[in-house]
Amino acid sequence: MSNKIPANYMRPGGYNTSNNEINNRTNQTKLRNELTKLYGGNNGFLNNRDINGFVNKYTGNNSMNVKKQAYRKAYTKYMNYMAGDFVQDIIKAIKAKMKSSPKCPSGVEGGGPSFRGRARAVIGGIQAACGGPGKPRCNRVANRTRSKTSQN
Repeated sequence: MSNKIPANYMRPGGYNTSNNEINNRTNQTKLRNELTKLYGGNNGFLNNRDINGFVNKYTGNNSMNVKKQAYRKAYTKYMNYMAGDFVQDIIKAIKAKMKSSPKCPSGVEGGGPSFRGRARAVIGGIQAACGGPGKPRCNRVANRTRSKTSQN
C-alpha cells in the first residue's frame, strides 16, 4: 500500500492541493499586491473591487494582459480627473483672481471675460507648464479641455 497522496486529492476543507492551484493562488496574490502598489492605495485610481476584478481575470499565463487592462482603466480615471475636477479647480482659481472689466459710464453692463476666454487662458497655462524639457506632455488634457469649452 502506497502512502502517496494523489495530485488531485481534495482535503477535508474542500481545497485542492495540486501544485498548479497553489502556484496560481500565489501568483494571484503577487499580482494583487503589484496592482495595489501601482494603482491602489489612498491616492490610487483603482479601488479594491477593480483590482480584485482584474486579479480574477488572471489565468496563470496572462499577467501582462491583466496589467495592461488595469493600467488602461487607471489612466482613464486619471485623465477624467485631469479633464474634469482638476481643470475646473484651475478655472475657478483663475476666475477668482481675474479683474472684472471696467464699468460703462452709461450704466450698460460690461461683458467681462467670457467662459471661453477663461478656458483659453487655462489651456495656454497648461500648455506652457507641460511639454517643456523634463516635463510630461499634456496635449491630451489640453485638447480634451478645449473640446469641452468649444461647445459654449
